[in-house]
Amino acid sequence: MRMIKLALRNLFRNRRRTVLTVAAIAVGLSLMLWTVNFQKGSYGTMIRMGISSMAGHVVVQAPGYQEEKEVTAVVEDVAGVASTLASEFPDGVVAPRIAMGGLLMSTSTSVGTLLNGLWPEAEIQVQDLHTKIVEGKWFGDDDREIVIGKAMADTLDVELGDKLVFMGQNGSDEVQSRMFRVRGIYRTGSDQIDGRLAFVHLGAAQELLNYGDVAHMVTLHLDDPDDSYEATDRAETLLSADLDVRNWKEALPELAAMIQMDRASGDVMMAIIGLIVAFGVLNTLLMSVLERTREFGVMLSLGMKPSQLARLVLLEGMTLGLIGALVGLGLGLLFSLQAVYQGIDYAAFAGESGAMEMEGLVFDSVIKGAWDPLRMAYYLIAAVIFCVCSAIYPAWSISRLQPVQAMRHH
Repeated sequence: MRMIKLALRNLFRNRRRTVLTVAAIAVGLSLMLWTVNFQKGSYGTMIRMGISSMAGHVVVQAPGYQEEKEVTAVVEDVAGVASTLASEFPDGVVAPRIAMGGLLMSTSTSVGTLLNGLWPEAEIQVQDLHTKIVEGKWFGDDDREIVIGKAMADTLDVELGDKLVFMGQNGSDEVQSRMFRVRGIYRTGSDQIDGRLAFVHLGAAQELLNYGDVAHMVTLHLDDPDDSYEATDRAETLLSADLDVRNWKEALPELAAMIQMDRASGDVMMAIIGLIVAFGVLNTLLMSVLERTREFGVMLSLGMKPSQLARLVLLEGMTLGLIGALVGLGLGLLFSLQAVYQGIDYAAFAGESGAMEMEGLVFDSVIKGAWDPLRMAYYLIAAVIFCVCSAIYPAWSISRLQPVQAMRHH
């Protein structure tokens, strides 16, 4: 306790310099904390959107489908697979899906499309496409209903109730066709998605494939993405060994890699900020040590050991780090409040649609952060360690002082 009081007294001999150093630590740390909280929220949004619309927390598919996306690579007995997953995970949602390319034709023109077969009642629980319907309604009971994007409707020059014919090849390389009526028109804000994706009942897509009760993937959706890994292992033990069972990272490797790369680059930038702040702490402690050289000489001549002086300087560095970390934590939490509860509005970059697209996903222009206690604690501890490390050289130089030479220092 006595050493702590001595360290505090030494630090505040030059209050202006100490306050400026603490401010540098606090501002740098608060920037890091704001960044990790905003990253947590934005990554969570990307993961949630990707899992809900493109995969699942657990994805069951045929071997080779992940790489080739062949229309013939199907999961058979979809009803049985879905029933097994639903029994094992009663709180989850099972959503089988089919995706097949082809032509969608109106009376005036045609357009290339990716036709998606799904269970409408399941998709309502796992994604928000039904909330983006701008004309008409989401699916009813008629398996000849089709939901298309606004851009596609404009290209085909169709309205609600108009007939469309889908034509594509099934697994036997035979051309299959089927007539649909436009039930709803959605708008996500991405012309690429709105102009290419069409949705129908799973049963209608199965008829086009002419394979029976099949799907290209059977997805399981859970409440927490972190449960994906354990659930994948459990699903693998329940299902046939002939099936390819993946967690969300394996099913969406591009998205997982992009998040990992972005986080790594952010960590590098924050490490650079930390080094800059550490050099500021080093400068403060060196100046403090130089100003007290004669004092240290007197203390050595009175019997104080060099190791005790070195520990005192290290304690000063740690104290400086702790004060800066506490102030930085307060500022970081304050700065993060708006990002977490109100979000950051990117409307200026979203264009007229009010939405943004990344990695095939469409986001609202307002992106919210989320509290990340673990990484915040990591950066708080790192800030203190950086300050202690900055004190190592001044402490080492003090330990080598000779009392007579130190007292002659001017």
